[in-house]
Amino acid sequence: MNIDHLRDFLCVAETLNLTLAAEQRNTTQSNLSKRLRALEEYLGRILINRRVRPVSLTAAGEEFVPKARQILSEIDLFKGASAPWSPSEGGITIVMPHSATVAVLPQFKAWLSQRLPGIHFAPRIANHDMAARMLARSEVDLALVTRHPRVPIDEAFTVFQPADIAADRLVIVEPPNVRDVEMPLHISHPLTYIGQIWDTCREALPATVEVPHGMAADIRAQCVAGTGRGVLPESLVEADVAAGRLAIRQTTADLGFSLSLFCSPQASRRAKRIWSLAVECRDPQENVSRIVQPGRS
Repeated sequence: MNIDHLRDFLCVAETLNLTLAAEQRNTTQSNLSKRLRALEEYLGRILINRRVRPVSLTAAGEEFVPKARQILSEIDLFKGASAPWSPSEGGITIVMPHSATVAVLPQFKAWLSQRLPGIHFAPRIANHDMAARMLARSEVDLALVTRHPRVPIDEAFTVFQPADIAADRLVIVEPPNVRDVEMPLHISHPLTYIGQIWDTCREALPATVEVPHGMAADIRAQCVAGTGRGVLPESLVEADVAAGRLAIRQTTADLGFSLSLFCSPQASRRAKRIWSLAVECRDPQENVSRIVQPGRS
């Protein structure tokens, strides 16, 4: 087994499609299947049920997803400590929720590269409360934080000025053509900020039970597999909706939110410049950010 086998497995867990996963991993479906079986043999557990279409995760596979992510996260942190863009060598430390690393950070980096070439980020993943503590203690340079007008942010953030860099919204997604069939509703855990937005602004749905998750990627995987509806940031499921794998259920709930950049008191000079650029980019007439636009990758 090698580290790539873990990345192969997580790609399949997120797509639940061997063909698509093989494309994303730049290999053939045959090679991908061999590597997955090598991982299963190493662990002594069957992780993927290949007898159904689309493929699904076994109970062991579901259990292994967070473990695989943790292993890769620990390895990335270890590697990052000696990388050229590590904090000790000038990298900008930035903390954010996991979903922002997929939907917002790539666009933000592309925008920034045109204004401050040579900037490298050392991302940290943390929930809302932990990010607030890290920012207040200047353990990171920047924090990228979800904000909703009806859900209070942590008190530690209130002493800092936000620079809004993106707008998104929560959407209710479901398998196509399910109409009003009762299904489990997969949601973010109520202790997460996204979970609090849903808890505050929720609306009634034909659901048998609400299933909380710690990772938005897990909710998406359940929805793509057809096991229920899910409440997710629209930016995470745009490709699935466009491809017909998921449909957005119409809602009247106020589920729009902003992603705001905060700068710590002892941030590096370059980090403060990044934050200043984000503030300057806001359109005062339309009161929106011009940095990360919905519907763009």
